[in-house]
Amino acid sequence: MLLALAAEKGQAWVANAITEEYLRQGGGELSLVPGKDWNNQQNIYHRWLKGETKAQREKIQKLIPAVLAILPRELRHRLCIFDTLERRALLAAQEALSTAIDAHDDAVQAVYRKAHFSGGGSPGDSVVVH
Repeated sequence: MLLALAAEKGQAWVANAITEEYLRQGGGELSLVPGKDWNNQQNIYHRWLKGETKAQREKIQKLIPAVLAILPRELRHRLCIFDTLERRALLAAQEALSTAIDAHDDAVQAVYRKAHFSGGGSPGDSVVVH
């Protein structure tokens, strides 16, 4: 996931975002320092993410809460821990709401067009939609 995010935003941006969030959440064990973008990037992407040693894996595990917090919604929802029945129901409701809002806006636009452009009223008339 970190590599996918880096492909979109760049390793330096991701490392900086992870560092800030890690520290904001109270982390302090890892050698991550705000403003030290190069060092943070080297630690996260070129040392710890390799996961070749137990210490590297432990460091990445400590970053997981910060990583989850900075992931954009479109990437975060692909993770299995977020793929719950409740989340799917909420996404379906969100889609239905979006469709309903679009239908509402189309209806308002149709009423406006009818009143102002089809001879349904004089130019000075106003349209009130409730």
